[in-house]
Amino acid sequence: MSPFHEVEEGLHLDVFTQKQRMLKASSHFTADELAKMPHILTNLSNWVVFQDPPEHTRLRRLISKSFTPRSINALEPKIEAIVSNLLDEAMKKETFNLVDEFSFQLPAMVICELLGIPLEKQWDLKRWSDGVAGFTASARITHEQAAYAEEVAREAEEYLMGFFEQVRKTPNDGLLSRIINSQGAEDGLTDKEIVGLTINLFFAGFETTEGLIGNMVMTLVNHPEQLALLRSNPELMDAAVEETLRYESSILKQSRVASEDIEILGETIKAGDYVHFMIGAANYDPARFSNPEVFDITRADAGNISFGHGIHFCIGAPLSRLEARIAMRQLLERMPKLSILDPQPTFPELLAVRKPLQLWVTNA
Repeated sequence: MSPFHEVEEGLHLDVFTQKQRMLKASSHFTADELAKMPHILTNLSNWVVFQDPPEHTRLRRLISKSFTPRSINALEPKIEAIVSNLLDEAMKKETFNLVDEFSFQLPAMVICELLGIPLEKQWDLKRWSDGVAGFTASARITHEQAAYAEEVAREAEEYLMGFFEQVRKTPNDGLLSRIINSQGAEDGLTDKEIVGLTINLFFAGFETTEGLIGNMVMTLVNHPEQLALLRSNPELMDAAVEETLRYESSILKQSRVASEDIEILGETIKAGDYVHFMIGAANYDPARFSNPEVFDITRADAGNISFGHGIHFCIGAPLSRLEARIAMRQLLERMPKLSILDPQPTFPELLAVRKPLQLWVTNA
């Protein structure tokens, strides 16, 4: 098999598990150091993405109804309105930071809507999520990243515990209220488990979409012939989103722990080994894609593995794609002279995530 299909197959195989991932990633810390991280380690242990069946199946079932095609399509008018309002505000200025004023706020507002969390908490959600990303997405977690992740995990838990009490007294239509107020005996989630589930959802809910929108703007502007093609053929928007996911994925890898010995591409992986499946590299596999280094929104061999594969395929992928399509359509319609200004984009120093941290744009 080609590297692309090896990554796809590896993410699908039961032999590669999730449960021990954070223990492996933090194994360079001493026992005393780990004892100082109770909030972040407990929180991550309750994330859906760090679970294996049957726990993964149970948790995914709790949230799946909010991510059905019907549920997502019902959000389209709301997303259209959010995008329009954000651009109304941002375009009052000659130049603006696309990340802070648009590509972050859109998915943050949508995930607040889905979860039932007050909109004014969106900047706290970003700060908490970015702090957790330093723990989950780094090549090697530093002591500084671990300390900050512990701080934000504690702060997020304190807020969410209070929020859960509010929705018990005054339920709303959000996913969290439904989980808290409708749990059957078979669910049996503790509040701390729901805290972990919540942070996982808002991390996944805007990290990838924020990155997708920012990366798409950056890539199109840097490929003016493709941008012109998309402007003159708006029906190519779906294809442009998919090509951006391949060419400039905001998620560069997913990791697993081998539960038994296995051989991949002639290399022996032993039980207990920490394995990285490099999504960014797989999306450039020349055995899968012709001229993979070329950004081409009309490519005949389109495809990508940016949302993962198997039981851990990103449950929010259809929502992320919808947000990106609406965002880019309105952005290109309203900014016919869209260009990127200095300072040039900067990116987080993370192994697993690539997205612009700031992206100054203008329509002048």
